[in-house]
Amino acid sequence: MNYYALIYETVDDYVARRAEFREQHLHIAREHRDRGELIFGGAFDDPADRALIVFCVDDKSKVEAFARKDPYVVNGLVKKWEVRSWNVVVGQEPHASSTIPSGAILRHWSAHATEAQLPKYLEHFSKNVLMELRRVPGFLGATVSTRHASKEVEIFVETTWRSLDAIRAFAGADLEAAVVAPEAAALLTSYDRRVRHSEITISHRA
Repeated sequence: MNYYALIYETVDDYVARRAEFREQHLHIAREHRDRGELIFGGAFDDPADRALIVFCVDDKSKVEAFARKDPYVVNGLVKKWEVRSWNVVVGQEPHASSTIPSGAILRHWSAHATEAQLPKYLEHFSKNVLMELRRVPGFLGATVSTRHASKEVEIFVETTWRSLDAIRAFAGADLEAAVVAPEAAALLTSYDRRVRHSEITISHRA
């Protein structure tokens, strides 16, 4: 997934005219937010001559499509707009702080590794697995936890998805087949060949 900044340059009487179209604009914005695509947005203040909306999507065309159907653009409140790629260097990933929607799916998988190989697997997960997952529409987040035993470490991985269809785009037709790259398998002593799915019914973050 990539970050994009949608920048609006608004007309001089934007504040006075926007009330008529505000609810339509917010309705579309909330739809994209609920899909995890729109991170935040709003107008600059004093003067209110520009607005900024930040997206996290797999393709720039989705941001351009949003702008073209935005009531503010359609009705002439925006005199110019552009979409720019945005490289996030410092900041928290949006999935870490957003509320996980009810009905989202948890995908459960576990494996075992030696104490010596565990750091290598965690590095692989952070650098490679997460990068691939973020490219899949509908991926909401991941948690890796470990339990240290006398000889090995048990690894628990839970990924969160917006729907089973989103998982199907990642795992293929056999939803319960584990997706384990050869380089990851080489770092493990054993791992689940099948995964389990559960539906989130209550989610709370302090």
